[in-house]
Order: sequence, then C-alpha cells, then structure tokens
Amino acid sequence: MKISSAELTTCGVAEDGRTVRLDLIDANGTAVSLHLPFTQAQAVAMTLPSLLTQALRALTGKPSSRYVFQLDNWAVEQSENSDGLLLTLATEDGFQVSFGVPAEACEGLGRTLACAPAPQADRDSDDDEASTPLSARLN
Repeated sequence: MKISSAELTTCGVAEDGRTVRLDLIDANGTAVSLHLPFTQAQAVAMTLPSLLTQALRALTGKPSSRYVFQLDNWAVEQSENSDGLLLTLATEDGFQVSFGVPAEACEGLGRTLACAPAPQADRDSDDDEASTPLSARLN
C-alpha cells in the first residue's frame, strides 16, 4: 500500500518508549497513523538527512547541494559511558541531535577549530569580547 502524505499532523511516543507514532492526512484527506518500533524509527531518523540531500540535489541539479540544518545552540557534556564527550547540536525550531564523540575525535576537532580563521566580524572588532569563546547560543 502506498500512502502519499498531504500533511503531518501530530507525532508522539508510546508511554513505554517502544513505539513512535506519526499521524498524517493522506492525499485523499484520510487520517493515517504510522506506528514504528523504536529501532525502525531510529533507522528512519538516520536515513532522512541523506534522503533530503539526495532530493535537494535532484531538485537543484547541483551535485554539491546539501540539506543543511542551521545551528542555533549546542551543548558539550562529559559522557558517562566513555572517555569522550556528548555533543548536542540544536536548531531554533527544536530539532536536536546528540553525538558521542570519542576522545581522539575531540582532540582532532579541537585542533581543527583552533586553526580556523575567526569570523570576519571578530577580526574587524577592537572590542575584547571578540576574542571570547563561543557561547552555547549562536546569534
């Protein structure tokens, strides 16, 4: 059965956390509720960003096109389960994703960021604030 969604109405999670629910209105105006077990919902979440990039490349005809989420805020925490860190990136509209970053990757990322040129506004400013580290919220 093929379902063509006309509108995503609501989403939810079962009380026990084992199922994710997506409520839709199909192209015929019929309410449809898609229930996905946790592992399938996880697979969909991991696949959608790549599919969005593929769709954007097809729409624009540009192989270099990428679907980009605009970063609004971020948080870094110590991981309880490893020697790495947890990096959470979030958009203004509430989308967020967390990555477990191994210690070796943290070191490489730190070196890369330390070598990156400062944003233009920071280089042109005489204000001492221009050299302060990034806060958890980007403007």
